[in-house]
Amino acid sequence: MGGKWGVYRRGERWRRARHRAWLVITTPEHEVVQFDGPVLELMTDSRTRFDRRIAALGQDILAPEFDEQRFVARLRGDDPTRGIGDALLDQRNLAGIGNIWKSESCFLAAIDPWRAVRSVTDEEVLAIVGAARPLMERSAETGGRVVTFEPDRPLRPGESRTMVYERTGLPCRRCGGGRIRARGQGDDNRTTYWCPECQG
Repeated sequence: MGGKWGVYRRGERWRRARHRAWLVITTPEHEVVQFDGPVLELMTDSRTRFDRRIAALGQDILAPEFDEQRFVARLRGDDPTRGIGDALLDQRNLAGIGNIWKSESCFLAAIDPWRAVRSVTDEEVLAIVGAARPLMERSAETGGRVVTFEPDRPLRPGESRTMVYERTGLPCRRCGGGRIRARGQGDDNRTTYWCPECQG
């Protein structure tokens, strides 16, 4: 979970020092930079076809050809007692979703991230993914910025605006009556943020 990716227009100043860059991918319009990661492993295309870790990955959530039914089938093969928030982070179920998008998309779909996988309908699971995909696409287009609240208002440099993520104890932006809660979830104890009033 260490390191950070940045996407910059060619010539734009990076938000981290150049000596912290591990990898720079350059296109005619952009520079994609990986900073401070604990491990960087590069593979040839032929090697990726035989790597067991890659073969075990679920579908890429941002893939244009995302197959909803294939994702649901894979999720249904997971532990049915596991919380949906934890199951979404399992890259074998769905590749690419992370802690921010898990919390934000469960909130936007009004699904309690602690509900067991078996109690979440296929329609509810697809609503979570349907909320996450456009948010993640917009984040990728804006250099990794996170915006789920007031998306039309311009961001200040370095600003992120979320509905629940890192808003522990603050009033819910949807219902106003609940206070955002946070607690570790799953074997990795990744922090989940939610409103117990409108996601309960």
